This record gives sequence, structure tokens and C-alpha cells, in this order.
Amino acid sequence: MTFRLVSALALLLALGVVSPAAPALADITVIGDDAQDAFVGSGSLLLPSSMYDHGRGEAANCPGCSWRAVLQCEMTTAGSCRGPARLCGVDGSWLRVYLTRPGGVEIDLGAACFGPNGPVSREDAEERIREVIREVMPRLAPVRQPADGVLPHLPVIFDARQPAGTQVSDHVVVDLPVRLSVTPRWVWSFGDGASAVTDVPGGRWPDRSVSHVYDRSGRHDVRVQAVWSATYIVDGLGPLQVDDPVIQEAELPVSVGEGRAVLVR
Repeated sequence: MTFRLVSALALLLALGVVSPAAPALADITVIGDDAQDAFVGSGSLLLPSSMYDHGRGEAANCPGCSWRAVLQCEMTTAGSCRGPARLCGVDGSWLRVYLTRPGGVEIDLGAACFGPNGPVSREDAEERIREVIREVMPRLAPVRQPADGVLPHLPVIFDARQPAGTQVSDHVVVDLPVRLSVTPRWVWSFGDGASAVTDVPGGRWPDRSVSHVYDRSGRHDVRVQAVWSATYIVDGLGPLQVDDPVIQEAELPVSVGEGRAVLVR
């Protein structure tokens, strides 16, 4: 879709000369509205730090809200934009954002410079954040001790070979600075009906923080999930919780032999 930057109607809307018709909500979160040179959508928004903190907080935690962003001035017309709006540049747009909660009245959240795609939806940002988590989190490659010669009634020690605790890193996501904090937990299924959930990855002997004793011989397929939950601070706002965790999975076969009694003199 081509976004037009010539809109007398948008300017009249911003000045209150005419009353806007209620925008129809689209199936997607953010769309360009060529009829009004605006953006309309539904769901939570991540607004830049140049806007008021209260409005940013309202927009970031409003999954059932509808909103619209109205073009306040035309960057292509000399003298049209004044004050901070002049800093947007020819590729930016000075947009005023309005938010409506379900059953509520429309509120003015303020105005700021936005890129050609308009305001950033929280849903889109968190999808990209989940991609970042997949890129930065260490590989799940579990090992066990003993590597061979596992016997019934003796502990097998497991290690996911990943770091415990919260990992903090800085990124730029959808053109906004993001400080990301990810915390793992591990879900172990030992292949004999037993399971465990831990906040430590395990280790090597004598670390028995993740261990299991098998009662019978045979092959057991151990499965482990590393579940990474995340929060983030975006351009000074937050922390916000990423709704869906990122999950890694791995499998580790364990062959348990037969225990035999040995007479020792």
C-alpha cells in the first residue's frame, strides 16, 4: 500500500474543524488508511519515549483497545510543520495518537514522529523479540553421567549445558531500543513416567541437582525442554512481559543395563 502524505482532511481532523467517522477495525493489527492519511488498528502499542509516560503505559497494556493515528502536518509542505514536528524529516510523519478502551471514550495520547509504517504494535514487536531470543539463547545439548554402563538403582546425573539465572542483553527491535531479560527453566521427562521441573540446568558429578534413579533395565528416552520466559524494557517503558515463552527441545537416550551380584572375597 502507498501512503499519501497530502491530506487536508487529516489536518482538519487534527484542528477539530470536522468530526472524524469511527474507523473500521481491520483483521490485522496495523493498517494504513489512505482515505484519511492515517493509521488505524486494534491492540496494544509501543509508543516512543518522546510521548508522555502515562499515555505510553496506557497504550502498551490495552489488548482490547482500538486506536487511530492522525497526520498533523505535511512534511512535504514548507512551513506546514512547526516546533518538534520539524525534526521528523521527509521520511517521517508527525502523528497524533488516539486510544479507545472497550466501552470507553477516546483519549488523546499525544503526538510524535513515526516512521513510514506508523505506530508499532506490541504484538509485532514481541514476535520480533521472540526471534531475537532464539538467536541469542545457547544451544540445548544435554549430557549424562555415566555416559555408559547405567545400572538400576544408581543415580544418573543430567546436565542441559546452559546457563542458569536471568540473561540481560540490549537490542534494537522495530527501530526501538530494547533491554531484554530472559530466564530459563527446564522440564525433564525421564522416560519411565517420572518428570521434574528445575530452575538449574544440572551439572557434572558431584552435582546431583538434576538426577534420576531407574528401577528397571531397558531403553529410556529422556526429553528436556528449556523454557525461556522474557521481560523487556522498550525505550524506557517497562518491564513488559512477553506473552509466549520460547521453547527448545532435545532428547537423550539412556540404556539401563542389568545389575548383577558379584561375590567378593
